Amino acid sequence: MARIKLRVANLRKSYGTVRALRGVSFEVMEGEYVVVLGPIGSGRSTLLKCIAGIVEPDEGDVVIDGVSVLDLPPEERGVGYMPPGYALFPHMTVWDNVAYGLWIKGYSKSEIESRVREVLELVGLLHRARSYPHELSGGMRQRIALARALASGAQLLLLDEPLTALDAILAVEVRHEVRGLAKDLGLTVVHVTHNQEEAMAVADRIVVMRRGRVEQVGAPEEIYFNPRTLFVAKFVSDANLLAGRLVEISNGYGVVEVNGMGPIKVRCRGFREGSRVVVAVRPEAIKLGSGEIAGRVKSVSRLGAFTRIWVSAGDVVLRVDVPTVEALSIGEGDELLLSMPLDAPVFRYPRSGLGGALEQG
Repeated sequence: MARIKLRVANLRKSYGTVRALRGVSFEVMEGEYVVVLGPIGSGRSTLLKCIAGIVEPDEGDVVIDGVSVLDLPPEERGVGYMPPGYALFPHMTVWDNVAYGLWIKGYSKSEIESRVREVLELVGLLHRARSYPHELSGGMRQRIALARALASGAQLLLLDEPLTALDAILAVEVRHEVRGLAKDLGLTVVHVTHNQEEAMAVADRIVVMRRGRVEQVGAPEEIYFNPRTLFVAKFVSDANLLAGRLVEISNGYGVVEVNGMGPIKVRCRGFREGSRVVVAVRPEAIKLGSGEIAGRVKSVSRLGAFTRIWVSAGDVVLRVDVPTVEALSIGEGDELLLSMPLDAPVFRYPRSGLGGALEQG
C-alpha cells in the first residue's frame, strides 16, 4: 500500500494585505503525479515555493516522509525544484548546468561524474553534454532543467509551470516525456500549472485552487464530470452556466426555467421547488439536430479536431463543441434544435452572484 510522501497542512501566507494562501491542505501519495491547477493569483506558485523552502509560510506545516521540514533549508528537504522556464546558466555547458548543484553541495568529483552522466542518459541528452543552452531546442532545454532537478537524487519533484516556455505542440510532447520519466523512476511529482488541458493529460489527481484556497481535489475525470463548485465547472470544463428557477421536481428529475431561454430537464436532488439554481452544461454535452430548444448559429470557430459553435437560444448564447467532421455544413445564421444533457451538475445560486462565485483573483 502506498504511503503518504507529502502532507500540506493548513498553509497560510500573506504578502502585506494580499492573502496568497488561506489554509491549504492536501496529501500526495508516494509515486503519485499531482497537478495543482489554478488561474493567476490562485496561490499555486506560492504553495510550491513553501513546499520547496523558498518561501516561509505564516502558518501551517509541510511534512515530507512523515517529518516536518519547515525548519530545514531547501537543500536539506530532499526535493528537486524546477522553476518556471528553463533557468539555465547561459555561460555554462549542459554538463556544468546539471553538475552545478552537486558542486555547491560538496559532492566528490567521481560522484558528480556518475550522477550527471546517469541523468543525462535518462533524458536522452548525454550526447549534447558539451553544448550550451542557446544551441539547444526548447524541448532539449526543458529536459536539461529536469535533469538538473533529478541530479540531486530527490524522490519528490516540484515543477513550477514547467511547460510555459514551449510552443503548444512541443509542450504536448514534453509533458508526456516528463510524466513517463517520473513514473519510470518512481518519483513523486507536484506539478503547478494554469493550463487545464495540461493538468487533465498528466495528472493522477488534480488540486484545483482559487484565491488561495483548495476548491476540489480528485482524479481528472472526477474534476471534469463532477465539479463540486461553480468555479471548478467553469474553469476546468468551460461549462455554460445557466441560471434559473426550479419550477418542478418529480422522481429525481427537475425542470429548471432558465432565465431568457426556457425550461430544461435535469437530474437533481437536495433542492426544493422554487429554488434559484445554476445548471453547468459542458459545451460538448449539448447535442445538435434534435431536442426542444430552438437556436440560431451566431458564429463558428474551427479549432482542428473540434469546432466551437456559438448558438443563440432566446436571450442566452450557448457554447457548443462538436467534432469538426460533423460541423462542416454548419454556418452562421443556421437554425438548429438543441438537446441538453440530463446529468448536468446543478448548483444553488450563489449569494454573491455568478460574478462573485467565479472571481479568480
